[in-house]
Amino acid sequence: MTYAQIDLLKEQYRTEEKWYSLRWHYIESCILKAYQDSYEQTGDQSEYNFAKSFIDRQFNEAGIIEFIDVNYYSIDQIRMASNLFALYKQEKDKRYKGVLDLIYRQLDSYPRTKSGSFWHKENYPNQVWLDGLFMGQPFYVQYVKEFGETKDYSDTLRQFANARQFIYDDSKKLYAHAYDESREIFWCDPVTGHSPHVWGRAVGWLVMALVDVLELLENEPADTEPLKAMLLETINDMLPHQHEGGMWFQVVDHEDSAGNYLESSGTLMLAYAILKGVRLGYLPKEYAVHGKKAFDGTVKEYVHEVDGEIRLGGICKSAGLGRNPDTGIVRDGSYTYYITGEQVVENNGHGVAPLLLAYNEINLLK
Repeated sequence: MTYAQIDLLKEQYRTEEKWYSLRWHYIESCILKAYQDSYEQTGDQSEYNFAKSFIDRQFNEAGIIEFIDVNYYSIDQIRMASNLFALYKQEKDKRYKGVLDLIYRQLDSYPRTKSGSFWHKENYPNQVWLDGLFMGQPFYVQYVKEFGETKDYSDTLRQFANARQFIYDDSKKLYAHAYDESREIFWCDPVTGHSPHVWGRAVGWLVMALVDVLELLENEPADTEPLKAMLLETINDMLPHQHEGGMWFQVVDHEDSAGNYLESSGTLMLAYAILKGVRLGYLPKEYAVHGKKAFDGTVKEYVHEVDGEIRLGGICKSAGLGRNPDTGIVRDGSYTYYITGEQVVENNGHGVAPLLLAYNEINLLK
């Protein structure tokens, strides 16, 4: 398979703000990460400039990013700060360091479950979603690594251990999307606290968090063996659910149910995590074939051209649990919700970002 269309999509996507917005948001953060990682790989200055310009345009004349609200606790808000580490390292711009410090200080008062995990948002008390591990933990680890007076990573290690203990469904040998420690929210199982289903993208967020945190913790004073075991177990649990064409379904534990569809974003996140995990030695070398199969299967199924523009389809636009704080829509976590309650779209950053992240790994593999 040749990847000329992916190269073109990569070029087209950053040249026009058509599929994303200038905002402090985790989706845009993932897009920027894909280009920042590519810059580290290729040295293409235009990719670095894209990320830098995107961040710089968010500062007002006083050097403040007004999108950031430290009085509102949302783990999603933390993700974008991760993009500032590389910029600060190269530019030494005090504005970047100021934002990093601001976000890190918020962690001191960030609400937690009794077991010690960050709430997903203040709107979702006592809830831990797999998504949140990718949104918060890589930033947390990198800040401690680069600026911490002591290199104590025990909090992050505990929060991953909590996810394994409380969100993993032993009966399915898969992770639920989320968990409510209080057992009070309507969507959770009153015994386990689990949400009802296994959402592919949620597992994708988890494995991306694992490989990125493991990379950051290389040569740091932390016992990373539990994280490596968690990554291997999660991938091993997901492989039996991989479709013959390479992709995973939107609702992983209901492959054969009516309406279920092969979903791009979750598949590509898994491809990225597998390929990076192999490259860094966290997964056996022979697992690379599964990651490449996932990537190639998605390209074959969903990458196409419309009037000269390359597009990626099959992307779940969004999915969550409980009342959406922005729209007020109630998301019940049912199978029907995941299949019909959210749009399936093209070129949304949820899918394009992991496509480009996985493509970075494909190029390193080559």
